[in-house]
Amino acid sequence: ALDSKDRALQGGSSGPAIVPSKPEASLLLKAIRHTDPDLEMPPKEKLPDEVIANFEKWIKAGAPFPEGKAEAGQLKPWWESIATKKLPSTNRSISIVVDDFINAKLKSAKVRPAASADDANFIRRVTLDLAGRIPTPGEVQEYAASKNRKKKERLVDRLMASPAFERQQVAELDWQLMDGKGGAFRDYLTLAVKEQRGWDKIFREVIAANATNGATKGSEQFIKARIDNPDRLANDVSVRFFGVNISCAQCHDHPLVLSWKQDHYFGMKSFFNRTFDNGDFLGERDYGLVSFKPKRGDTKRAKLMFITGEVLTEPETTEPDDKTKQAEKARLEECKKSKVPPPAPQFSRRAQLVEAGLKRGEQGYFARAIVNQIWARFFGNGLVMPVDQMHGQNLPSHPELMAWLARDLVRREYDLRGLIRGLVLSDAYARSSQWKGPLRPDPSLYAVAIPRALTPRQFGTALEMATARSTTFTNQVELEKTVERLEKEGNSWAGTFERPNFDFQVGVDEALMFSNSEKVEQELLKEDRLLRDLSAVTDSEKMIRLAYQQVLLRPPQPAELAALRGYLEQRTERPKDAVRQLVWALMTSTEFRFNY
Repeated sequence: ALDSKDRALQGGSSGPAIVPSKPEASLLLKAIRHTDPDLEMPPKEKLPDEVIANFEKWIKAGAPFPEGKAEAGQLKPWWESIATKKLPSTNRSISIVVDDFINAKLKSAKVRPAASADDANFIRRVTLDLAGRIPTPGEVQEYAASKNRKKKERLVDRLMASPAFERQQVAELDWQLMDGKGGAFRDYLTLAVKEQRGWDKIFREVIAANATNGATKGSEQFIKARIDNPDRLANDVSVRFFGVNISCAQCHDHPLVLSWKQDHYFGMKSFFNRTFDNGDFLGERDYGLVSFKPKRGDTKRAKLMFITGEVLTEPETTEPDDKTKQAEKARLEECKKSKVPPPAPQFSRRAQLVEAGLKRGEQGYFARAIVNQIWARFFGNGLVMPVDQMHGQNLPSHPELMAWLARDLVRREYDLRGLIRGLVLSDAYARSSQWKGPLRPDPSLYAVAIPRALTPRQFGTALEMATARSTTFTNQVELEKTVERLEKEGNSWAGTFERPNFDFQVGVDEALMFSNSEKVEQELLKEDRLLRDLSAVTDSEKMIRLAYQQVLLRPPQPAELAALRGYLEQRTERPKDAVRQLVWALMTSTEFRFNY
């Protein structure tokens, strides 16, 4: 029960006035955790008197959660309250606008942000994010030595112009839409990313699911993978394209979002109830209704309703008789045998979903959802958290920034590349992940970078690159080919690792694999790879520096150098084993596992 209440409080619902605000809820949760006798931890902070008074009122009222009849004004989404406010000019760069809003909130909170990451830290971070790999030692050294004032922009542009950038974006979109199991869908994404199609166009093509066109073939796999479960299909479309999880409104009106009723859930489901699988193609009928049983009252017929509450008009239809259905079934079987698509409907509910989803542009769910998802990918925390709770009562950490970015994305015709470039060129993105103060600030302030676990693809490629021969990357002309080869070899590791979430911890399987797996010993730590170069260096300090340069892409700190020299001196009778253990320790370190 406490867990469910934790999630509800953290969701940021405004609810009735007596329900604690999101900051108050965070303080309460901290107080509960810090005073729990099972934790044997003293309270770290005292709740402010006004917050305690608010909670006392709330508890005396029975600790109600926001459900039941909505009060006036509670249904108004947050974005409508800032729609008329003057936002920065559309001519300003994304990075500058991001920093203006982030810095303004830091100033208001009286929090001084962390310093910028050093050059080695920044190039590692941005190369992982944009190219899905760690940089080579040569790239790190060249970047650090450069005195060019625009070296950051040049680095970002070079990475985004590389084939690795396209592969990385395909991989991320594949995870976002298909949980990394795209198959033919990944082939569609590869072409869409290569042609730089806007996010709105990708949405249109995925929902249209046209497998007859070579440019969109494979897009149908998103729906095909879910066609046997209409509830999952409706919710997945809502989560992945509109940033809202509507599943809580399936059995009853949403307990936290007063404006969401069962009608909204089954209205979204109605967009897909006429779609069916017919062999190589998807078909859509001109008839079929959705009905549901509310908690109170009689069974209701679902209207074709978008999550905003907009009800779409459609032609009246009647259910055909059995003879007509049998004839239709025969025609569909013939289409399947002939491998041709079924006849298109006169009225497509899926097509109406696309129009409804894109109708309001910057004021709609669609633009804000992808902005939030991209932001969370690069910053480790969404402007709205959780990222699948983009409803109107869950206020973003920076509402005006969210509104500006959504407006800018629509103005740029949903160009994700432009959004990504702007975010990674901001000062907020480039901050160090080290915090020197007594208490690390709330992640939503973006005062300090949030370490992010490497994705399976990034981690696999990093392992291959870090343990390769030090001479592997000396040929700059062949660098892209070399990277692609190691990337493919890294894919053999990717299936071993868990896709990280926002509270990632290394799993038992991964820890055991690095401790006991012969694959690690035989493929990463064999003597014809990095170990060969290190074993050839007789000076232990030079050898340690080379290992750090290759694996962690930085020089060792004095304490690290002293500790490792002592370790090697104690194992002079087994020098190769000692070097192998040194490399193993570096590549299994927390520092290597995270993008920091």
